[in-house]
Amino acid sequence: VSVTAVVSVMVRPPGQPPIQLSSMTMESKLSSKVSMKGKRLAIHMDLRRFKIYSNQSALESLALIPLQGPLKTLLQLVIMPLINERTKKGVQIPLPEGMDFTEEVVEYHTGFIIIGANLHFSKGLREVIEKNRSPVKTNSTLD
Repeated sequence: VSVTAVVSVMVRPPGQPPIQLSSMTMESKLSSKVSMKGKRLAIHMDLRRFKIYSNQSALESLALIPLQGPLKTLLQLVIMPLINERTKKGVQIPLPEGMDFTEEVVEYHTGFIIIGANLHFSKGLREVIEKNRSPVKTNSTLD
């Protein structure tokens, strides 16, 4: 997974329009692992590469090189655990009541993944239909 962020550093003197001081691009490459947890699809990511450079000058890019190490460490120790904590729970895959996944498989391909599983019926289809069927109201009156 590739992520690119462009940051513009600006100053705004009172009563004047903003003035751009610098513009930086941060690029990162993440590895991700997708997994099935019951009826949930979860993801875990690790930071692999991080680079920061200036969009304006090579001299600014040279000045940013010493920041790459501490920023990468900050991302690895603080930001990535926050992201992984939020994605650990996963996203619910909608399945009707009485159906569960078994023998989950995740296949990784360039540009996409394939997620597969067998379905297990813990209740009979008729039981689920009968339980969810709402009683039909009739408006018949006898005179």
